[in-house]
Amino acid sequence: MYLTWILEEFADAFAKSQRVMGQIEKIGDELSQAYEEIILLYNLSTHMKVTQSIPAYLQMACDELTQLVQVEGIGLFLEKKQDGRKQLALTAGAGVMQIEPAKADLLQMQLTSELARGRDALLDSAVDGPFRYTWPQGISNIIAVPLGDKDRMLGMLVATNVQNKPDFDSTDIKLFNSVANQCMVFIENNRLFDELKELFAGSLKALTNSIDAKDQYTRGHSERVAFISRWIAERMAQTHPISEKDIHHIYLAGLLHDIGKIGVSEAVLRKRGRLSDDERAAICAHPRIGAAILSEIRQMDDIVPGVLCHHERIDGKGYPQGLAGDQIPLIGKIISLADAFDAMTSKRVYRDAMSIRRALTEIEKGIDTQFDRDTARAFLNSDIDKLWHIIQDGFIESWDFSNFDEYGIEAVGALIR
Repeated sequence: MYLTWILEEFADAFAKSQRVMGQIEKIGDELSQAYEEIILLYNLSTHMKVTQSIPAYLQMACDELTQLVQVEGIGLFLEKKQDGRKQLALTAGAGVMQIEPAKADLLQMQLTSELARGRDALLDSAVDGPFRYTWPQGISNIIAVPLGDKDRMLGMLVATNVQNKPDFDSTDIKLFNSVANQCMVFIENNRLFDELKELFAGSLKALTNSIDAKDQYTRGHSERVAFISRWIAERMAQTHPISEKDIHHIYLAGLLHDIGKIGVSEAVLRKRGRLSDDERAAICAHPRIGAAILSEIRQMDDIVPGVLCHHERIDGKGYPQGLAGDQIPLIGKIISLADAFDAMTSKRVYRDAMSIRRALTEIEKGIDTQFDRDTARAFLNSDIDKLWHIIQDGFIESWDFSNFDEYGIEAVGALIR
């Protein structure tokens, strides 16, 4: 009898321990899942850089989520303009969500009509009962969560055919909503950053136009110098260690090279006759004034040398510092040549424009005195006729905002001030 009781107690204790072990294992699995979800959200937050493209970030989100949740496919639909209409289009996906456009359009229309009512998620399945909706063939269950709300839905995150359980559930809704919110934040930050870049570029354009407008003969000069400077830099990059970032800095320095003329009176800039010593000194001060203005903007540090040195000469007879040879930074050498070429081929108050051929001859004559040899050779050996046609065709109207990533709100504010 006693032995039987002992065995029953042992069996009961063993059963309890098994139940506890099962509960511990379940809790362990849940903790492991929660940990993986936290890691996913952490990865999404650490990769949230506004310089990354929206499609690339959303694709990363789909790929990361696919590794965590066992589904056949995940897709992110984002608002786009198609045929003049705003609609959601498949932007990033993995697995069966990489479907043909017709099925993707059908899917987004059905989901949009439901989520636009303000629901925080949609779950639909053929497992627990018949579908409420008619989905494309091959979908047995589906989850969709919005990016935004019913008043401003930018997109939606969708997954189909869960693999490790009968259906999607409330825990999936929480995870998918968290990922969707991260994507929404990234998209909104990206939009705001694009607006900031446009503001910066617009401020630059307004500033350079206001400088050029002080003299009717120099209208468009700054943009032409910027373009020619980039033209030279791109050709020198074939044989010199000049990066894409360097080329952009050279372009921007060309755009702003005459910013110091904002401190020179229009009467001096437009004077037809010989300048007095004081007037000449005022003109020669504009590189220093421009450099002083831009030195207040931390992000312009790489541009300041081009503005300061664009009137220096290889023989040391330039201004404002009288630098010579290798004392002159490359950015200054390039802008000096671009500035001189545009000045020679443009009509000025005191003379008519030179022909292209005569201007090129003057540049050839100025090698090793006014102009750096490598810079001049790179320019003279390029397709000058093509360059001239581009300038005459009005390239000026095209502004590329994509290269303004490094200039934030601080730079915009300082520039406007």
